[in-house]
Amino acid sequence: MHIQPLFAITDLEELHQHMRDYPLATTVVASAGGLEINLLPLDLCTNGPFGTLSGHVARSHSLWSEGCKKCEATVIFQSPNAYISPRWYVSGQTTGRNAPSWNYVAVQARGTLRFVEGSEWMAAHLNRLTAAQEDKRPQPWSMAEASPDFLTQTAHRLVGFEIEIRELVGKKFLSQQRTEADRSNLVSSLMLDMAPGSRAIASLIKP
Repeated sequence: MHIQPLFAITDLEELHQHMRDYPLATTVVASAGGLEINLLPLDLCTNGPFGTLSGHVARSHSLWSEGCKKCEATVIFQSPNAYISPRWYVSGQTTGRNAPSWNYVAVQARGTLRFVEGSEWMAAHLNRLTAAQEDKRPQPWSMAEASPDFLTQTAHRLVGFEIEIRELVGKKFLSQQRTEADRSNLVSSLMLDMAPGSRAIASLIKP
């Protein structure tokens, strides 16, 4: 990922928080057969210098069935994103020195993916993955509400994996290079915009 210093995320907790906020990640695995690319929900724990990711796939999934038992992985966590109209910037309107751009946040993790088998590991993983999404809800659902037989059958159809993160970088492109007046007007404009990611991006920009 190309990252200019102004847009780099260097704080480990900020990187981790972004990964927790947007856990459905693009997972790219390099194997003998080429690149395997999937969207997978991942759980983050703090084991290791940069943390460890855990996930799962069905045993029928090509990631498992084609023999990638230990291989290099790149994982990308992305925020919502939004197109930025030049009209929203206060500065540059008289000179015409404005161009369209895009605002977003992304974190990229790299490490070695290794598969993990075992019912206890899978049960703990599914509980953490579910709790991370449910705990803040008014009436959180838990794995304890599911039929034990159903959970056992489901776990047998799944295989888990872990990626101990070896490299971790992040980028937030949120108009930091612009003036305070520009960013303030940008937030106001995004809050009125109808594009799906506009309001989410507005909440991330610091005027």
